[in-house]
Amino acid sequence: MNLDDSYARMLDSIPTMPADAQAEVAARYARTRDPRDADRLVLGNLRLVVKIARELGPHRDDLMDLVQEGNAGLTQAVKRFDPKRGVKLTSYAVWWIRAYIMRHLMSTSRMVSFASTREGRRRFFDRSLPGPDRSLEARGRHEDDGGALPGRTLLDVLADEDGNRPDVCYEEREYEAQVHRAVEGFRPLLDRRGREIFDARLMREQPARLEAIGKRFAISGERVRQLEARLRLGLRTHLAGALGEPERAAA
Repeated sequence: MNLDDSYARMLDSIPTMPADAQAEVAARYARTRDPRDADRLVLGNLRLVVKIARELGPHRDDLMDLVQEGNAGLTQAVKRFDPKRGVKLTSYAVWWIRAYIMRHLMSTSRMVSFASTREGRRRFFDRSLPGPDRSLEARGRHEDDGGALPGRTLLDVLADEDGNRPDVCYEEREYEAQVHRAVEGFRPLLDRRGREIFDARLMREQPARLEAIGKRFAISGERVRQLEARLRLGLRTHLAGALGEPERAAA
């Protein structure tokens, strides 16, 4: 996956913000809420978003979509950050960036089913997802390890080192509950055919064959694929609305 050339040039033009300078700006923003300081903090962490996007979507070709979602999560982190918690902004921002990227991955892949159970949600938000056709239990590769990960699955990659912090746990539980309610609220909005495709294609780890679903409704497998794509778009819009955010156009 490669960054858009213009975005890569923009990142190259942004100087790195030292940790002490970032802490000073974050503390000042918490007091004054000056939007200029918020912009400085966001710009100073854009490279972090790209790093996380590459890690969470190593087999996907929509890096800029993931970066866009991650940037939205970073913006939320800056708005919500409280220096009095005693943690660095970057440590706090990691969770928000991951959560926004994961939500995008959930609405554009077959992993929606992992929002339907407690363990699934924990794994979904805490770990890296493979491409839509790979098992979460498959053995993986990671750039930082220089090759195969013996004895480790893709679920073992990217464990959340801050997962035991109270503030992160609270934010995670709150966000997971919102996403779970949103997914559960989407299905009743569909007609019978839509619910059948939703259940058989989006809510299963092993999706049913397009042709098999098409036979039930006397339509072609290609038509089922088109309806599934429409469902994905509808789910994305529904999630954005349920989570109180305007739908963002794809990059």
